[in-house]
Amino acid sequence: MKNSMENVQNRRDRLVKALYQNNLIPVKTLAAQLAVSEITVRRDLKALNSMGLVDWQHGIVRKVTDEQTQDDSSRSKIDQLKDSIAAAVPSYIKDSSTLFVNSSSLCWRAINQLAVKPLTIITNNIRATECVRHPETSIILTGGEVRYPKESLVGTVAIQLLETVQSDFTLIGCDGINLESGVTTQNIYETQVNSTMIQRTKQKVICVADYRKIGVSSNYHVADLSAVDVLITDSFANEKVIRDFRHRGIEVVQVAN
Repeated sequence: MKNSMENVQNRRDRLVKALYQNNLIPVKTLAAQLAVSEITVRRDLKALNSMGLVDWQHGIVRKVTDEQTQDDSSRSKIDQLKDSIAAAVPSYIKDSSTLFVNSSSLCWRAINQLAVKPLTIITNNIRATECVRHPETSIILTGGEVRYPKESLVGTVAIQLLETVQSDFTLIGCDGINLESGVTTQNIYETQVNSTMIQRTKQKVICVADYRKIGVSSNYHVADLSAVDVLITDSFANEKVIRDFRHRGIEVVQVAN
């Protein structure tokens, strides 16, 4: 018998798939298709609506299109998830540590949360200079070529700087993390920078990723899964994938949504 959380995940996947086949479906029809009660469907829809995957209003549910994911309400839901994940980061970083931070938007949020600690932060994220920080914190930019629109520093200069330092911790965001491909990114220019950060870490590599990145493989390989010590994500993440990560020895933290 399958794990109950895996059953929930599979049912919600089927629900979203049904919506992509038929854009507008009443709750009653969905319940019949999935062979579950309307109460169960409403519970699933509440979660999926919070995730920004469906639009559920007045008993009618619609799929969320690519255009809709750009609206204020959808962005707000994802931003809230990212803020919750970022808020969990400081408890894993010791005072006065040296920390590598890559250029992901989630890591940028985490830098703001780390303002409670004195740190040396070395990053390829130009926007890090805008972050709030502890009065005893130093923020060092790697230098290198600026890649837009993300405003990340990449290239030989950035890598050369990183190769002269060893960090206590590395905080890294990604576009995908799964068992087979490990940590991946969709940006080829950032691949070697991210890999160097991980390789030059003495204590722990901490990966931050919301549910959309869990179990996903993106274009370019950054590091094997074995390089990750801690994964901080949210409770929407695929439970089967999370369980597999834990079996591989990764400490997985799921923040409340």
